[in-house]
Amino acid sequence: MDPITVATRRFLRDLARLWKQRPDRIARLVASSGDRGHVVKAMRLGEYDPSNRRPLFVYDAPFEATEPYFAGLCDRISTDYELVRRGVADEGVTLPRLSPPARVLALSPEAHAIAVLTAASERLSSRLDGALVALLPRSIANTSAWRGSIERLSRVARPPSLRIAVLDPEGGPLSSVLGPEGARFSFDLDELFDFVEQQSDRKSEGPLVAPGPALSPQQRADFEQATGRKMPVAETAAALQACFLEGARAAAKNDFKAAAEAYRRARDLCHGEGLAAQEAGATFALGGAYLAAGARPMAQATYGQAALLAAQEQLWSVACQAKLGEAGVGWMASDFVRAARAYAEAALLAERGEIVQLRIEALRMEGLCHQHRGAEADAIQAWRRAIDAGTAADEPARRASTFREVVTALADLLDRRGLRPQAMHLRALLGTMDVQPGSPAQGA
Repeated sequence: MDPITVATRRFLRDLARLWKQRPDRIARLVASSGDRGHVVKAMRLGEYDPSNRRPLFVYDAPFEATEPYFAGLCDRISTDYELVRRGVADEGVTLPRLSPPARVLALSPEAHAIAVLTAASERLSSRLDGALVALLPRSIANTSAWRGSIERLSRVARPPSLRIAVLDPEGGPLSSVLGPEGARFSFDLDELFDFVEQQSDRKSEGPLVAPGPALSPQQRADFEQATGRKMPVAETAAALQACFLEGARAAAKNDFKAAAEAYRRARDLCHGEGLAAQEAGATFALGGAYLAAGARPMAQATYGQAALLAAQEQLWSVACQAKLGEAGVGWMASDFVRAARAYAEAALLAERGEIVQLRIEALRMEGLCHQHRGAEADAIQAWRRAIDAGTAADEPARRASTFREVVTALADLLDRRGLRPQAMHLRALLGTMDVQPGSPAQGA
C-alpha cells in the first residue's frame, strides 16, 4: 500500500477517535501547509463513506484579519449549503432553505459565524446528521490574531450537529488552544518516491498475462502522422520518467538545484529525441525549479521558452500556465510593464485553448499590473475583458474563476474615479449572478 493511502487511513481513524471521545471539541488537523491538499482529499474520502451523514464544508481562504475571514466563512457556508440542498433534492431529499441570521453588532465575528454554521447544521440534521466544517487557511498573515480567533470560536456553544476542524502544523499556534492531540497527516517522502519507483519497475505478481500487441513501425508512423507528435521508444520513456521522479524527489526536499539538474536532463533528452510536447513539459518544470531556487532571470526566460514550445504543439493549458509563470516573475520583481505584457499574452493563449478560468485570472493580473504602474485606463480595459469573459462563461466555470475579484476591483476603481453609477451597476451584476434559480432571493 502506498504511503499516502496509509497516512490517509491513519488520519481518518485519528479523527474518528477524537470525536468519539469528545464530539463537542474543535478537532485539530495536524499537517504541514504543503499537505493541505492531501488533508482535503482524506476528508472527502471520509465524507464519501456510506456510513457518513455529514456533508463536508471546506473553507480555505487565507486568514489576514478576523472580521473579513469570518464574514467570508459565512458567505461560503451559505453558498455551499444551497449547493448541497439542490444536490440532495435531485435524490428526492428535501432540506429547508437557509436564511442566515443577520450580524448583530454585539456579537463577535466568531460568534456570528457559529450562528450561521449552526443554522446550516440544524437544517441538515432534519434529514442527515449535521455538518462538518473544515477551516484550512491557505496562509495566515497574523498568527496571534488567528490563535485568538480560534480560541474565541472554541468558547462559543455549538449544537452536537455541528462539527468543526482546523488545520494546524506540528507545534503550531493552535496547540495551546486545542491541545497537542489531533488527527495527524504525515508520510515519509523517501518512502513515497521509493514506492513510485518500485511500481514503475516491478513485474506483475498476478497470473501471467500475454503482453499486449506492440505497435508495428507502420502503426507508430501512422500515429505520429495523425497526431503530429513523436512517440518515445520504451527506453526513452523510462529514462524520462526517472528524470521526472528524481526532480520531484529533490523538489520535495527543497533541493531545487538538484531538481533543476534532473529537469534539465529531461528537457535535453526530449530535445535530442525530437519529443516536442514532452520537451515543453520538461521546460515548464525546469522554470519552476529555477524560480524555487531563487534564479529569477533564468526562471523567467525558461518559462517563456516553455510557453513557446507548448503553443507550437497547441498545448494551450501548458502554454498559458508557463506564460503566467513568466509574468509572475515580473510581478515579483515589480517589473509591471513586462509582467502586464506577459499576462496579456497568457490571456490570449487561454482564449485559444478556451480555458476561461485562466483567461480571467490572466486579465485580472494584467489589470493589477497596469494599476500599479499608474495606467488606470489600461487596467479598466483589461478588467472589462475579464468581466466579458466571465459573463459569457457558464456558472461552474465562472464560480471557479476569480471573476468576483475582478468585478470588485473594477467597481472599487470606478468608485474612486467618481463613476459611482457604473460601479453600482457592476456590483448589481455580481449580485444577480449570485442568485441561482430557486434561491430565496427569487422567491419560492
